[in-house]
Amino acid sequence: MKNELGIINTEMKGTSLNEAINLPSLNINGIQSGNVGKQSSNQIPTFATAVIDLRLVLGNDWKRQQQKVIEHIKTQGYYVTDHEPTDEERKKYPKLIKVVPGADGYNAQRTAMDLPIIKKVISAVKSISQEQIVLQPTMGGSLPLYLFEQYLHTKTITIPIANHDNNQHAENENIRIGNFIDGITTMGALMMIK
Repeated sequence: MKNELGIINTEMKGTSLNEAINLPSLNINGIQSGNVGKQSSNQIPTFATAVIDLRLVLGNDWKRQQQKVIEHIKTQGYYVTDHEPTDEERKKYPKLIKVVPGADGYNAQRTAMDLPIIKKVISAVKSISQEQIVLQPTMGGSLPLYLFEQYLHTKTITIPIANHDNNQHAENENIRIGNFIDGITTMGALMMIK
């Protein structure tokens, strides 16, 4: 995977991907300041903007995690505001940052791998696959699965079928025909569970 991604090291030496995916993370989704390429110039940008997200794991409260990021920024000497800085604030604080916390976050959810239905799902998937089945109690994606547990008082199970390099949520998102066919077979096996 390192070769495929064109990297030599990962951030968490000694931690497997399976272990790392069960830890919270802070992701930089985008950053912008000034111009580059054909639009570049010798002007000094007056601002920089970044979009970050927090990937949570079971036990993290999304509002608390946002506040922890804000508190960390403050420890770096920044004055944090939630609005466009006024001229007075710009004159008063040498390090000034506007942070707009997301208003629609959600907590992580996890279904125990030892539930009877999970055992049936594992058995059904194994019955139609020649490949080793990867059992992963936490996925890297963000899904509001906690809503099912919070409001419907039921557990959720996700069974991904897409290829690992499908460019999910990006340009040229794809699914390989083999994964699509395997997905149909997998869903059929799941529908036969009694």
